[in-house]
Amino acid sequence: MPSQRTAAAAAGWARLTAVLVSRAYRTGLLTLSVIALAPLLFGWGSFVIKSGSMGPSIDVGDVVVARPFAIGEKVAVGRVYVFDDPSTSREHLLTHRIVELRDDGSYTSAGDANEVTDATPVTTDDFEARGILLVPFVGLPVTWLQNGQWVRLGLWLLLTVAAFWAATRNLDGEPPKWNLLRFTSRPMRQRRSEHTSDDADDDNGAQEVPAARRVPHRVARRHAPALLGIVIALSGTGLGTANAGFTAQTRSPGMRWTVASFVQPYVAAVLADNPATFWLLDEAVGTGTAQDRSGNQTLGTYRAGATLGQTGALTSRNPGTSMRAAGGLAVTSARPVAAPTAHSIELWFRTTSTTGGYLVGFESTTATTSPLADRIARMTPSGQLTYGNWSTNPVRTITTPRAYNDGNWHQLVVAVANPSSFGDTVLYVDGVAAVSGQTSKAEAYNGYWRVGAGAGTSPAFNGTIDNLSIYLTTMPAARVAAHYAAR
Repeated sequence: MPSQRTAAAAAGWARLTAVLVSRAYRTGLLTLSVIALAPLLFGWGSFVIKSGSMGPSIDVGDVVVARPFAIGEKVAVGRVYVFDDPSTSREHLLTHRIVELRDDGSYTSAGDANEVTDATPVTTDDFEARGILLVPFVGLPVTWLQNGQWVRLGLWLLLTVAAFWAATRNLDGEPPKWNLLRFTSRPMRQRRSEHTSDDADDDNGAQEVPAARRVPHRVARRHAPALLGIVIALSGTGLGTANAGFTAQTRSPGMRWTVASFVQPYVAAVLADNPATFWLLDEAVGTGTAQDRSGNQTLGTYRAGATLGQTGALTSRNPGTSMRAAGGLAVTSARPVAAPTAHSIELWFRTTSTTGGYLVGFESTTATTSPLADRIARMTPSGQLTYGNWSTNPVRTITTPRAYNDGNWHQLVVAVANPSSFGDTVLYVDGVAAVSGQTSKAEAYNGYWRVGAGAGTSPAFNGTIDNLSIYLTTMPAARVAAHYAAR
């Protein structure tokens, strides 16, 4: 009957497909399990990822095989590491990418899928291992087991047992000994019967049905302990779990296991405009030197009025700390530099002071008196910002209409076009122009940038300052806005 032959052919193809798919699944699962567990024999670590902050390059249920971090080992920025979560005192491992070496020697980490970097820096003492190999999917049963997702775990076990059983079935034309486990587990009499069944039928002309086909549940029972053993081994103490979710940089699917560079958005915006000096002011407490991120090695020196380690202005996307100027000279250039002609000064500040004060300026010395002092930005006692009010006749100043001593962080940019001849100056606050006009003439001499206090009679600034940069160009409005947008 044609219909019967068609149905038999369809059933044959279905059986062939099921067996081949089951064998491929069995081979893949066992291979991945061996790859994930074998490194433990050599003292390496295998870590199951429990959340998706490293996706899509590293997903939930993937296993990261990692080499132990050696004392004194150099940290490779751009690579994935396993480390103790520095934001909590409880034992908690993270698997994140190291994206920045900070000035104080610590590191910034980030999840590839997160919008922002991790807020707490990582020190070398926190590192446990460096990611070497990614084994996909095999850790999913561990996450289901640990999270109490019993339905998913049960379905996986059921389907996997069924696949392992189906993988043991002989296809037409295969010798029975193809499956070594089944071959060695049967009594000799049954194996002889199978070997002779092709040539000798029973009295009714029908071949004997192999015993293993009559009792598939025995095969299932044989493989279930092995499957459970894999899950238990993965979830035991030998294979740690590392949470790829942290507090909160960039989405970078193409960064899988490759060294990549990373710059914070605000830092990138500043560097794009080629600053002559760029002090992040995020060094650790006790540090004496302010590092220069511009690449020009225009270092700064912290003075008695500086208190480091304060909350940064841009913590959401640009983690780091700031400096408090507590009523005295806080930081100066470490060596004299030439006074700029056309230039721009950019910094972030926060204060509630009602005494005003000296934010930043250029002077001929770092002492308590300076023969020459100009290019000074100040805050008035009312909280307004002013520029151009140094002792040069005639004095010409510009002052913002509103006050900014409201306790919030503000961006200040002073853009000067021609300082030697009543320079055309614009004061930008928070990305937009606040006031413009001509300002006092400035002199040409070698001097020092000073932050927090000058040598004159102006009061020192009492507040917090962050991210000071000096440019040898007059910054256009579009770039000022771009810097503010990158905060």
